[in-house]
Amino acid sequence: MTWQVTQTGGSFSGTMTLTDIGTNVTGRGTVSGSVSGTSIYGSCTANVTGTGGAASTSINGNYTGSSSCGGAIGSGLLTLIKQ
Repeated sequence: MTWQVTQTGGSFSGTMTLTDIGTNVTGRGTVSGSVSGTSIYGSCTANVTGTGGAASTSINGNYTGSSSCGGAIGSGLLTLIKQ
């Protein structure tokens, strides 16, 4: 996992990259949160479950769950494209 963030005062934001070492599939997203002393705190958390399938150049899936910021997630769609 790689984070590239910028801190301004007590806040940070940036991008993150995750790579599954078993399949070499990579996902990218944004991160943000706050800093207090030596601790960092994220803005939101999400818990999801779902199903998906892998092809030679992509992974596609559907998920449902909940977010601490937005409540219920009714029909999420995940698409990861190999670059």
